[in-house]
Formats: sequence, structure tokens, C-alpha cells
Amino acid sequence: MCIVFVGGWATSRQQYPLLSESARFLVPFTGFEPNELPELIGRGGDVLVGWSTGAHMLLKDCRHLFGLYGKVLLIAPFLSFTDSFPTRLIKGMIAGMESDPAAVVSSFHENCGETKPPAYDPADHDFLIAGLEYLITSKIEPDEVMNLSHCTIAHGSKDRIVRRKAFEKLTAVIEEAEILNFEGGHKISETQLMSIIKG
Repeated sequence: MCIVFVGGWATSRQQYPLLSESARFLVPFTGFEPNELPELIGRGGDVLVGWSTGAHMLLKDCRHLFGLYGKVLLIAPFLSFTDSFPTRLIKGMIAGMESDPAAVVSSFHENCGETKPPAYDPADHDFLIAGLEYLITSKIEPDEVMNLSHCTIAHGSKDRIVRRKAFEKLTAVIEEAEILNFEGGHKISETQLMSIIKG
């Protein structure tokens, strides 16, 4: 099975070890620039998965490629990250990246529901700041309702990153997608994720 996984801000392979062994594992900012994503996923495959910022990027720039995949799964997508987090809080994270970046990244992972946050890599510093700046400005403003007929849109009941109101703002402008609510936080467990992929 050909699986392409597009992660979120500060995603690490450590978070999904089994998936990272079997899937093409793409991480925004530290692994690629947003404008490179359409080319990176353009060969198609069996399953395309986007998580958080990765799901946002796929919806924003790659909807025309969804038909190249047998299944598309978008976990905790959003139209604008500022629908969940005010710009001042994101700017606070950027300021924190200059004073104590390890603490900012660790706190973010903990808020995702991550029990064993991956270690901060100083080499990622500038890329992670660029990612936060992207999250302040990037928005999807659909001209019409988006038809996502072979997509599953998933959201955790205890998600503290992409909050319910932001998720509902997105689902209000899509049609034909399967909406899946799962027990958990922003980070879907690998067991839950693999079950959906294979289901």
C-alpha cells in the first residue's frame, strides 16, 4: 500500500514510528516549503493523509490532486489557524522560540496530547519560526462549497489545538466528505490512525 503522510508543525517521525517506516513521511517547513507540496504528492497513491497544518496545506493547494489517491484522510484540518489561536498567541510562540525554543516545542506537543514529546532539534529553529509565521497568514477562503467526495475529515473530541469552532467553520463549507469524530486530542494515536487508513 502506498501511503503519503503530510505532518504538521514540529512533527517528528518519532510520533508515528510504524507509519514512518511504511509511508512517505513529509514534514512541512523542516522537510519542505509549502509551495513544494503539490509536486511532492503529485504521483498519487493509495492513501493521502494530512494532519493539522499538513491537512490545511493539502486543502489549500492540493485539492486538484485528491483524485490521484484511493482515499484521502484529513485530520484536524482548518481554514485558518487563527480561528483557533489568536495571532497574539502565535506571536508569543515566535518570541518564545528566541528565548527558550525547547520549551515552546515541548509545550506544543503536550497540548497536542503527546505523552512522549520528541526532542527539540536546534537545527530546526528557523524553519519552525517560518512555520509559525505561515500559520498567522495562511487562510483558505473558498469561493464556493468544496466537494470532498472521497475524503474523510477527522477531529478529536479533546483537541486543544484545532478547536471545535474552527473545525465546524471548515465543515460548514464542505460537502460529500465523511466526518469522523474520535476520542482523543489533537494528536491521533498511531493505532487509531492505522485503523482508519486500513479501514
